[in-house]
Amino acid sequence: MDKKRIVVLGGGYAGVHAAKRLAKKLKKVRDKVEITLIDRHKYHILMTELHEVAGNRVEEASVKISYDRIFAGKRVNVVRDEIKTIDFKEQVLHGSKDSYPYDQIIIASGAESTDFNIPGIKENAFFLWSLEDAIRIKLHIMETVRKASYISDPEVRKEKLTFVVAGGGFTGVELTGELIEWLPILCREYGVDYNEVTLMNIEALDSILRMLPDKPRNKAVAYMEKKGVIVRTKSLIVKADKDSFTLKDGTVIKTQSLIWTCGIRGTTFCHELDLTDGRVQRKQVDQFMRSPDYDNVYLAGDGVWFLEDDRPIPQIVEAAEQTAATAADGIIYTIKKEFGMDAKPAEPFKSNFHGYMVSIGGRYAVSHTAGMSLSGFPAMAIKHLVNMYYQAGVCGINGAWGYFKHEILNIKHKRSLIGGFASYKAQGYWLAFLRIYLGIMWLIEGIGKINSGWLSDTTGSKVYWGAPAGSEGDAVSAASGAVQETATKAVEAVSAASGAVADTVAQSADAVVQTVEQFAPPLLDQPLALFTWMNDNLVALAPYLFQVLITFAEVGIGLALIGGIFTAPAAVVSLGLSTMFLIGAMAGKEILWYMAVSIVMIGGAGRAFGLDYWVMPWIKRIWNKIPFAKKLYIFMDEPVYTKKQMERKLSKHKDITV
Repeated sequence: MDKKRIVVLGGGYAGVHAAKRLAKKLKKVRDKVEITLIDRHKYHILMTELHEVAGNRVEEASVKISYDRIFAGKRVNVVRDEIKTIDFKEQVLHGSKDSYPYDQIIIASGAESTDFNIPGIKENAFFLWSLEDAIRIKLHIMETVRKASYISDPEVRKEKLTFVVAGGGFTGVELTGELIEWLPILCREYGVDYNEVTLMNIEALDSILRMLPDKPRNKAVAYMEKKGVIVRTKSLIVKADKDSFTLKDGTVIKTQSLIWTCGIRGTTFCHELDLTDGRVQRKQVDQFMRSPDYDNVYLAGDGVWFLEDDRPIPQIVEAAEQTAATAADGIIYTIKKEFGMDAKPAEPFKSNFHGYMVSIGGRYAVSHTAGMSLSGFPAMAIKHLVNMYYQAGVCGINGAWGYFKHEILNIKHKRSLIGGFASYKAQGYWLAFLRIYLGIMWLIEGIGKINSGWLSDTTGSKVYWGAPAGSEGDAVSAASGAVQETATKAVEAVSAASGAVADTVAQSADAVVQTVEQFAPPLLDQPLALFTWMNDNLVALAPYLFQVLITFAEVGIGLALIGGIFTAPAAVVSLGLSTMFLIGAMAGKEILWYMAVSIVMIGGAGRAFGLDYWVMPWIKRIWNKIPFAKKLYIFMDEPVYTKKQMERKLSKHKDITV
């Protein structure tokens, strides 16, 4: 039987979710199924975070996730092309580069901004619905403030320094929040008095953030007004010119910075497809997200028109993901039945939205989730956690970590949840001295053990404080009282081995004394239960081996840290060894210093005056090629494909073209 070809058109929230779900659920028949995602771009764009780029809080890289990362280790072919038309009868997509046949298709082409046919909006306003839009807005605002710093005419200067965000929904309020924080920074940079700046948020309806209850909505308005924002409701814009716009009541507001966030509609591409229309350029679907025109054509995301409880599905991320899941499940059921497999019929779409979160800058937010309204720090923290959860689902733990770095650790000008507490970064050349010193200390410890007989004493008495493995005596503890008690019991239980037991007890006691003297005075009076268990169940099996391993580990850590090679792994081993000494009641307070510095070294201090400068990039390239690393999303930065892997990827792409 020929492979079943499934095409997902569009790499937004709905498209990515659908493709990943298809790959997961059809894993057992992956050799019989070809899943292809087609998109114009190389990256999945986090549309809900574009305001952060426009407001210069984060770099554009923070809102882009490459499809290589998302589908690393997954049986999903990604084709970069712009589809021009779809022949539903012949079941072929025609693109700029090639044509692509399908057996099942999910159309998730997203949405686009709408100007509601208001004169002058398209020509004179800035839209925010793509990464290019966000960059354009950022550059415009920077240039506008710079030019204003040279203008002396008060009227022209006022016009330049008036910034208006039209739209009181998610995007409009979030962008206004970014400008609240960024404009004062820009003004300081260019020597402009921030008191000259006018920042407005204009909404045609009677309130902003209508999706929120009154309490968080009112808090959002209060916060914005406290920061100097003019919030105007019931202010319908009826016309826009190059240097001004006009409200329905006749008010003319002069500005060269009108940013339009007043609504979206289905894409023109989707609207022109020969499928049954809904409204606002969205296509009609049934409860399974299937077009009424073709049984093998599904739609998902912002381009779907479906009434649930007499209300259209909102154009939000959760709706995109949930419609994508419903569409994918319909295809999964069909494919499995065709292959004679047991399959669960797809369930009709039923929304399960958890709530709404709106950030107003990097340090304040309002939310309404699970029936609970929050504001300030808690709401902002929840928003970050939700975004990290999404990133982890899309591209693994390193995606969530990358988001945390972009949004918390690398933010400048105190524009993060924790302000500027994490923004200052210590230079590597300072850490190099600390790294070398820690290495010298470990090397001294290791050489000291060699000189004191840790390699020559094959009894293992340096690390194991109990009776030898396989003997009839019980393990003894480090404390001398416990040693005597154990020895007494051993003698009573096994009288024939009394001499051997006595010798063993003496050797163990000597080892304890030597160890305690080396690290004295210990922080703990006696080992923790975990260490005792390890000692009795692991170390007892091969005490000399552990004795040698500890010695070489200390020498190895020392040499690695001094040379700055494999610094992070050496630091992890250093931390583990230090912890073992601590819980084993073998280390004094100086071990805490070892542990603290080891944590610092994990951050990559070996790249400053160390061999890791050359070694780590090489290791990263090798590691990122490993299929295992791709499958579990534990590669660093971007996955790397070998020549053979690329040939396989390209051959798959050729298989799906006509």
